[in-house]
Amino acid sequence: MDSINKLNFYQKNKIQPSNIEGGISINEKTSSIGDFKNTLTKMINEMNETTNKPQELTQDLMQGKADIHDVMAAIAKSELTVQTATTVTSKILQTYEKIMQIQI
Repeated sequence: MDSINKLNFYQKNKIQPSNIEGGISINEKTSSIGDFKNTLTKMINEMNETTNKPQELTQDLMQGKADIHDVMAAIAKSELTVQTATTVTSKILQTYEKIMQIQI
């Protein structure tokens, strides 16, 4: 494909050529790095809330405001969340190590 056809294709489909920050962007103002960071931050905050919930429910249980089943469900959800976070972290590190091994 010659240069003029490529330019027309990019303009017609609103595609920006790849740059150092993160590949081809379909939307002009979208930053994939910022989106990843925001998504990761949101996931960490949700994980913190989920892991703190059993402690809150245990205190409510002691005061007679919560049911034991709710506490057990919150504990199970918390454990699953921690296992998932550990797995995701491991996969991210493995991916990073593979990328670092790529020779240019």
